[in-house]
Amino acid sequence: MSSEESLSWEFLKDVADALDSYRIRALIDAKQDILDTGIYDESQYEAILLQMFDQERLKYSLFNFFSNSSNNNFNTIKEFSTQNSIEVYHTLSLLDLLKNEKLVSVEELYDKIKSHEDDPDTLIFKDLSISITKEDISNLKPIYEPVKVIFDSKNCSGCGLCASICPVNCLHIYNGFGKIDEDKCIRCGLCYFVCPRTYLPVKVINMAQENTPEIKDYSNVGHFLEAYSARTKIKEISEICQDGGISSTCLHYLLEKNKIDFALGAKMSNTLWRPEPILLKNKEDILSTAGTKYVNNPNLQLLNQNELKNKKIAVVGVPCQMQAILKSEIYDIGLPSLNNIIYKIGIFCMESFSYESLLKICEKLNVDVNDAKKMDINKGKFFVYTKNGDELNVPIKEISHLAREDCEMCYDLTSESADISIGSIGSPSGWNTVLIRTEKGKILYNDLISNNLIESKPLEGVKPGLPLLQRIAGSKKNNCKKHINSRLEENKRVPNY
Repeated sequence: MSSEESLSWEFLKDVADALDSYRIRALIDAKQDILDTGIYDESQYEAILLQMFDQERLKYSLFNFFSNSSNNNFNTIKEFSTQNSIEVYHTLSLLDLLKNEKLVSVEELYDKIKSHEDDPDTLIFKDLSISITKEDISNLKPIYEPVKVIFDSKNCSGCGLCASICPVNCLHIYNGFGKIDEDKCIRCGLCYFVCPRTYLPVKVINMAQENTPEIKDYSNVGHFLEAYSARTKIKEISEICQDGGISSTCLHYLLEKNKIDFALGAKMSNTLWRPEPILLKNKEDILSTAGTKYVNNPNLQLLNQNELKNKKIAVVGVPCQMQAILKSEIYDIGLPSLNNIIYKIGIFCMESFSYESLLKICEKLNVDVNDAKKMDINKGKFFVYTKNGDELNVPIKEISHLAREDCEMCYDLTSESADISIGSIGSPSGWNTVLIRTEKGKILYNDLISNNLIESKPLEGVKPGLPLLQRIAGSKKNNCKKHINSRLEENKRVPNY
């Protein structure tokens, strides 16, 4: 029997559905526009197109698998995963695509366990109930919208990923807000596809982080392997760092040992306290980025730089940036810049501000922003330390209205999607709290210790420790739910978590 004869009708139908996908057709139709822009060369373009086609085919294969089953549930997901030799979380990520494209509806079923006294009941995942559309899917296949809908609805986190992967370079993020050149836009939907504020499969992301086939309920800080309190031993870093200097020490080690070629970070621009993305190449660059900047900075926008081609990259970023990268790893469509990311170093983040809002905070404290030496959020207050040695502060609750609105829709305090997450909450002054989330992060942290670059002690022996971090992270999650529910009541667009 020839290979042509061995092809099943189901396989051919999956191929036909994938070829009819708007995302595939948009890329094919705009091939010359993409190549003329120069973001991707022809071999990269073809690799992206073929990998996206493979994913579209697999997505429709899952849809047709459901069509041939009378009772679709979590076991159906496991069956499909086994038959196609893919991880369960990969299949669930395809299910999320089908759900967001309104080709299936999914009900999550839980067992409720009564808790004692005033504690909320515990919900334990039981199963999924999956229903497919009865209509002809050719009439339902969606056109992926450009992320302008995210910009206009004030859902944009300003992470910068959409601008870095746009095949015709029609997107730009400045001061945390996105703009699109609609004359250049080819409506391919890649920006919508990678954006963490269009849809973000949180359960899938948690499963990918733990590399587990089971759906679980995670703590307020997400999955982690180990937790520590640590500070750098590198004198130049300790003299200028915000807290313990662990993120800077990670980059110093990775660059010095040639484990990466570049790192993405944020440095101060010519306008003081308005950060800008930077490619870090050496210790001097690292020192220029030390300290927290509370103005949004689109680090990921730099991923399309030519000098990053075929280079190993570490990204230091806040939760929305870590979410965007991990989402793109799960939905891997062969984007070269994303495939070069070796390490994800996440920073704790409660909220960020526009530059204009930061000026208003300084105005409230009667301090010129140019006189500010350091800024910090600690113990429920926003601190500004001046060059003259003054310490000024204002309660966060008095300036929370100045924070970016999209930050209120973020559930993640501790960069749950990173390899290693770093902040200050839970550790004493001058130390960092460090959450090791992946084996890659664990190896990196152990290398810092074995090379005598940091002091480290288990977080469980530190006060206030993990309980405080869990409580504050839980508060952010609860506030996120309230804000999203409030926006839904007003019929406003919200992220699909």
